[in-house]
Amino acid sequence: MKATLRNLAVLCLVSACLCGQQSSKPLVITENNWTQSLEGEWMVEFMAPWCPACRAFTDTWASFAKWSDDFDFKVGVVDVTENPGLSGRFLVSALPSVYHVKDGVFRQYKGGRKENELVSFIGDKKWEAIDPVVWYLSPSSVQMGAVGFFFKAAMQIRALYNVMTSEYGIPEWACYVIFAVMTIALGLILGLLIVCCCDMVFPTKYLPPPPHKDRLVTPQQPEEELESHEGTEDDDSETEDILDDTQHSQSEGEAVEEEEEPEKAVTKDKEETKPEEAGDAKPRRRKPKKAD
Repeated sequence: MKATLRNLAVLCLVSACLCGQQSSKPLVITENNWTQSLEGEWMVEFMAPWCPACRAFTDTWASFAKWSDDFDFKVGVVDVTENPGLSGRFLVSALPSVYHVKDGVFRQYKGGRKENELVSFIGDKKWEAIDPVVWYLSPSSVQMGAVGFFFKAAMQIRALYNVMTSEYGIPEWACYVIFAVMTIALGLILGLLIVCCCDMVFPTKYLPPPPHKDRLVTPQQPEEELESHEGTEDDDSETEDILDDTQHSQSEGEAVEEEEEPEKAVTKDKEETKPEEAGDAKPRRRKPKKAD
């Protein structure tokens, strides 16, 4: 009986120790469960297995996670190689990067990398002195979700590129050509869809040309008056054409007369100079012959 009680006590201690170790470890955050960090207080690290600084910071982060029960917060870790969408949402530009999250409000931690500095940041609430991330860069916003989608798509394209070059032996220049053609085709399709959506939301309205004021038919004006009015308009147009022809012929006659006037003036000047020259010339007189 005593042996069984002793075994039960040992099992309880072991299970308690195991539970304590499990709770003190950093929680793995992925693209599927990252929304749980929007509730409560969190410290989230973004790391990569190939990063030397991240490997050196692993033990410190694990030791810092043991303080989570004392200060009632949670510690998480994100592998950016497996979750590129989260790196796009948080705009991670350096590794390791640490974010403090309090009830959906994000702040980037830029303090020291020692355990006591991390504990003091939570225990003394130094995070209150840091300005939160602006609303348009908040990881929970729609636009940052779109950025995360593009980051994820870029990683998938990179994986496809590796498969094409390594497994299928396609040269690099051919891969670039294929991706360029796909990009152009996708842009054309998206542009066509945007134009169709705009036409559906804002359809174009047909505007008929404005009718002529003189041809407006009022309810009080009979059709005979309209026909007579059209006939007078035709006669007026014919008379206007005749007047235009006569004015054109008159203008041509005036132009011919203007051209002939300088010629007449020149001939007149010549005729006036001739008698003057004749008057200036003295008549010759014959000398009388001497008588023999």
